Amino acid sequence: MSADSSYLAPFDTATFLFPAEWHTFSDLLGGADTGLICLKEGVITHVNRHLLDQLGFDDTELVGRPVEFLFPETGSATEGDDIRLRTKSGKVLRFHFVANRVDALHDAGSTIWILRPESHGAQTEEAASQATPGMKRQLHYLNRLLRLSQQTNTGPEPALKIILKSSAKAIAVHQCAFWEVASDLASTRCVALYDDIRQNFSAEEPDPVFAEHFHPLLMQLVRGEQQFIVADVDQDPRAALHCEYFHARGIKALMAIPVQRGNEPAGLLIFTIRAQPRRWRKDEADFARNAAALVGRISHQAERAREDAQLRHLAHHDSLTGLPNRHFLFDQAADFFPKVTAEAKTLAAFFIDLDGFKSVNDAFGHAVGDELLKAAALRLKNVVRKDDVLVRLGGDEFMLLARNLSNMRIADDIAQQIVETMHGAFALQGRELQISASVGIAIYPFDGTDIDTLMKKADIAMYHAKSAGRDQYRMFAPQSGEGSGKRSTLEADLRRAVEEHELVHFYQPQVDLKTGKVRCVEALLRWRHPRDGIILPAIFLPLAEETGLIHDISARVMHEACDQLNEWIMQGLHGFTLAINLSASQLMDRSLMTELEDALDRTGVPSHLLEWEVKESTVMQHSSMASSLLDHVTDMQIGLSIDDFGTGYSSMAYLRRYPVRKVKIDSSFVGGLPGERDDRAITEAIISMARPLGLEVVAEGVETPQQMEFLRERGCDIAQGFFFTQPLTAEQLETWMIRH
Repeated sequence: MSADSSYLAPFDTATFLFPAEWHTFSDLLGGADTGLICLKEGVITHVNRHLLDQLGFDDTELVGRPVEFLFPETGSATEGDDIRLRTKSGKVLRFHFVANRVDALHDAGSTIWILRPESHGAQTEEAASQATPGMKRQLHYLNRLLRLSQQTNTGPEPALKIILKSSAKAIAVHQCAFWEVASDLASTRCVALYDDIRQNFSAEEPDPVFAEHFHPLLMQLVRGEQQFIVADVDQDPRAALHCEYFHARGIKALMAIPVQRGNEPAGLLIFTIRAQPRRWRKDEADFARNAAALVGRISHQAERAREDAQLRHLAHHDSLTGLPNRHFLFDQAADFFPKVTAEAKTLAAFFIDLDGFKSVNDAFGHAVGDELLKAAALRLKNVVRKDDVLVRLGGDEFMLLARNLSNMRIADDIAQQIVETMHGAFALQGRELQISASVGIAIYPFDGTDIDTLMKKADIAMYHAKSAGRDQYRMFAPQSGEGSGKRSTLEADLRRAVEEHELVHFYQPQVDLKTGKVRCVEALLRWRHPRDGIILPAIFLPLAEETGLIHDISARVMHEACDQLNEWIMQGLHGFTLAINLSASQLMDRSLMTELEDALDRTGVPSHLLEWEVKESTVMQHSSMASSLLDHVTDMQIGLSIDDFGTGYSSMAYLRRYPVRKVKIDSSFVGGLPGERDDRAITEAIISMARPLGLEVVAEGVETPQQMEFLRERGCDIAQGFFFTQPLTAEQLETWMIRH
């Protein structure tokens, strides 16, 4: 069988699964002029060809409509009545009606209407009486297959059982089995087998006879995508080499049909008859092929679901400890913080740091350090209640969110348990190691109403616990004079920084992995503090948002970016775009586009030379606010790059909705390449997801030639990181670009 034959057939019509059975049933009920309508809860699911021809409709015009659509006037149909049905042209035809609940089992819910021209009513009733219980039951199982082919939410295991049992019943075979076939004998297995004689499911275990006589046949059929239909294994020369296996199993006749999973061979659907030969009809072979195609579709859907689940797990779990990670924490927080607010409940955030871990790591090496982290994580799991969320943030830091606290004493009790659970010695690789834990606590809603604020304040409280001697916990103290004084000083310094131009840009190139040319330069905002040195945006942008300075900073960023790009163009440095990072508050600033348009008009820089980089979480969490702004970006031909892709939702929907030009693989995944299996899997999945959408993939944080080579081989387009250069001033970048 060729790969493009029955596997591409549609799955949404009865004629796909059983083209001849409907005609057989129609003939039984009175001949070629019998009309059949299949109804599910009063809605038409199938009409046979003869009745369609009589009424002048196409199948697609009737399927999905209520049966009343065919009545010329309001009325109902009762068994034995003469009924009037309208044609597509508006004429009215008279039929004699017989309603049979041929789908007798409780979960079927289907009715077959049998219609004959009015003059043949008596003949119809007589013919209907000839429909045996076996025939009715056969049609029931055909209907089950039809319903399964139209569903998308049935689990793979129950779906496979439905297919095997229904197929065996529909064409009256003794066994129907699905085999997954591999060149490795140990990987070849009977996934499931329905035995109609015993009326149960089982799995056939391979044995030496199987290995010698049947596995080669399975491999031959799968590799060649050939069907194997034998009426009598003792008479067909093709079965001669495999007769020992057939005789051992009592098989006399069989059909073995290849199953495709997507574009790859998956195995075989095998129908067998015991003891006696069976001359297979063409419609039975057609049915078997279509049932195999249905198995292939179900199997392919299950495989994709497993891959998606694995990718989600990798992206949201720490590969060392198995705990959820920071990305999982933020996803969970986005889900349950609104519920906590609506239900007026309290929760506590515990920031946990392992005291003495660095000393162990330095003294005994990373292998011992990793074992210690896994053992510590296991102890922390024992403290976690059912509804709590424990994650590893990175290094020796963990976060616990404890929900549904009825009083604050529970938070104290949990923190004390965390501290005490680390007191026992850890026996690792023949050594007994001793560490402790310092814990900081922040309470919702008193210390903050979002996860970022609670994490920061719990972190501050944890450092107070360390400063007080470690091996203890501290609640966040909002009255702390030291903390509020430092904040006031920082706020005053930031106002001065905006006025005195202490906020500057550094630039880092993004390099094409095929040509080696610079494709884009990312502008990185930094605060060059006269006393504290370089301060990153994660420190000062939240303060700028709270104090209202963010608008002035955004305006300056837009103008300075356009000025710098214009200066490079004047110097003959061109052929690349300039990327500007935007925070959530900047993305929602309605005056941002006005400032950008003013800057473009003033400098004459073409808008298509600009890109905006926005974090994935920002786009998703503020989609309604950002939509109009990003639509404006489309009109101006400004590119959009999604930063930290893979750390959050990674949804195809918003990649299509917004004018996304690039996705950036987060450095947390690139850092483990090429050695870390989880990081490899996530990186390859992101590249595979982006390619069909025509998106370029940028890997950030590339530091080694091994990482660059891995990314190039996997089809990554662009790379950025210290392997090429650290972030540079504008003058330094000009020199670097001239040299490179």
